[in-house]
Amino acid sequence: MHERSLSPRARTERRVRGLWTHVQPVFLLPGAAMSVFGAGLAAAFALGPAAVHAFAVCLAVYVAHLKDGYVDYYVRGEDETNPLEPAEIRTAMGVSAAVFGLCLLALWFVSGPIAVALTAPLLAFGYFHAPQLDTHPVTGTADYPIGIALATAGGYAAQTGTVGATIVAVCLVFGFLLAAINVMLDRTDYDHDRRVPKRTLPVALGPARALRVAWTLVSISLGLLVFSSAIGVLPSSAVLAGVVPAAVSIGSLVRPPDPERLVGLFIGATYLFGAILFLSIRIVG
Repeated sequence: MHERSLSPRARTERRVRGLWTHVQPVFLLPGAAMSVFGAGLAAAFALGPAAVHAFAVCLAVYVAHLKDGYVDYYVRGEDETNPLEPAEIRTAMGVSAAVFGLCLLALWFVSGPIAVALTAPLLAFGYFHAPQLDTHPVTGTADYPIGIALATAGGYAAQTGTVGATIVAVCLVFGFLLAAINVMLDRTDYDHDRRVPKRTLPVALGPARALRVAWTLVSISLGLLVFSSAIGVLPSSAVLAGVVPAAVSIGSLVRPPDPERLVGLFIGATYLFGAILFLSIRIVG
């Protein structure tokens, strides 16, 4: 049906539906959760700064979803439909960016410049994810882990006004582990990405070599965890968190699962990994 033939109510419903479609809570909430995760690692927790920072993270991810939806439908032709028109997408991104700026202003007064410096790049990552960052093997692999690391460190800085060795170690350990999962996830889209074309790591190196890169990234993550615990940056009990991804890695090497199953195993392992790491720092440590 042509847009002009729609009633004002139908147009409003279409726009609301389109705006909600781009929320995608499954992908939006992990960023907010890691913001709260970082905030929870601080010695004292204040709800106000935590909420402002988590909301800012959500806005940055929402901009990424809006831009990705625009690129996938109006540029690449990958999606079958997009309820929003290009002008509406641009308006939604502009409003989201403006509210994001207000969040940064609030963080500046409440938490200081370090929290703002760690949070501001998230909007750039969101806006340039497609079609710039997601078409190169390195940036396509690293942009999400870096964003999660910034969200975690920013959540901590929103509480403390600074960052320390512990939160840096946590971000590095998580970053390499998430980069490995990103590579594993891209292996499941190998045929589609090669057809688009989108030069993910599996497309550039081949699925088998990309998987070896993923195992290397997992090893780096676990190595950093052990090293950080050994030198006292993280409590010694934090090593227990590494048992979960290590066990999944060994099991997957002994009996390789299909690519989608491997991703599911590591996503589940990462949740357990994060929970154990959090408890080891806040309670045991």
